[in-house]
Amino acid sequence: MVGARAEVDMFSKKATWALGLVVVGCGGEKPAAEPPTNDLSKPEVTPPPAASQVDSAAAAASAAAPAPAPVAIGDAVKKYVSESTAAWAGKDLKKAAALYTDDAVIAIAGAGGIEESKIADLEKQRGMYFGSFPDLEMTYTRVVAKAPYAVAEWVFTGTNKGDMMGQKASNKKVGFRGATVITFTPDGKVKRETNYFDMGTMMGQLGLGPKGQPVRAAEAKPSAATEFFLATDADSDAAGRSWLGIAEKGDAKAIAALAADDIVVSNQYMPTDTKGKKALEKELAEGGKAFSEQKNNIVMCVPAGGIVACEYQWSATWKGAFMGMKATGNTGTVHSLDVMSVKDGKITGTVAYGNAMEFAKTFGLMDEKPKDAGKEPAKKDGAKEPPKKDAGKK
Repeated sequence: MVGARAEVDMFSKKATWALGLVVVGCGGEKPAAEPPTNDLSKPEVTPPPAASQVDSAAAAASAAAPAPAPVAIGDAVKKYVSESTAAWAGKDLKKAAALYTDDAVIAIAGAGGIEESKIADLEKQRGMYFGSFPDLEMTYTRVVAKAPYAVAEWVFTGTNKGDMMGQKASNKKVGFRGATVITFTPDGKVKRETNYFDMGTMMGQLGLGPKGQPVRAAEAKPSAATEFFLATDADSDAAGRSWLGIAEKGDAKAIAALAADDIVVSNQYMPTDTKGKKALEKELAEGGKAFSEQKNNIVMCVPAGGIVACEYQWSATWKGAFMGMKATGNTGTVHSLDVMSVKDGKITGTVAYGNAMEFAKTFGLMDEKPKDAGKEPAKKDGAKEPPKKDAGKK
């Protein structure tokens, strides 16, 4: 897990939209009627309609306007992937914004939990990345969808050529995985999206993580085409829900029984994958002893074509040693997203997305005092020591 390090918010937490509406009215006494004239050089002037007539006409036009035609979820996700990819590559904020509704919410699993912003903040959000990684690319690898939801997995790649979060350019390459949970409107616009990725992994790849902290190696841009999994009536999320339901009981053997022998668990906030049922069982047993009162509160699951993606909140109390770290006694909640592969009723692989900094902050790892805490500050050259009290005086 990532050590104590302050995270700079990627997105602004608060954004407001200002919408001005100006209504102009005219009034006064009705002027006296002019006598009729036969002067054809003066065109006849038709008075403007009354305000009530304008309002009625506008309401009628609005009522007559047809509602946007429904868009199939498959078409919606393919358009999203295509245009989002182009918008990132072209640094085109207008193209990106066109994918969302005017009141869309864009969220991220940050150190403080789910942090929300509005579409008005899109330029600020992405501007940092455009400047820091001029050659950045967002490559979507796999999408699983069941209306109105979709989960899109991706790999972010680029070279750090510009300053970032107050740090000078490192000229190092990054390549880290993340995923986005998307809620579509019936006409195919994005109403809400929540982004999951580990900020510590990115910072570690840039050489800005805690000294000695292992980190996943930067990945290259994937070359394979995006895989799309669209739900049918036959698809079920039962396997994913069972996996998370048994996991919260801390029963390592029970959850291992649901896993294939060659399962691969790829937690993107960890430096390496866990491979094989035996290794998984050992890891789960340690976690079960360290954390009590575990609870997985499932927000939603999307099943399609042998894939089940579940967004959930994990809560627990840290009571025992874990991965070489002492228990803090804290009770907290961490937001996560698991994408599980299922075959013949067994879980063959999982990819988990979350922000390890949320774990660190929630469970008190950022509250640890530095090693020098409590020590007398070093005396400056020439400074006099304070007079000592006479032990014999009262």
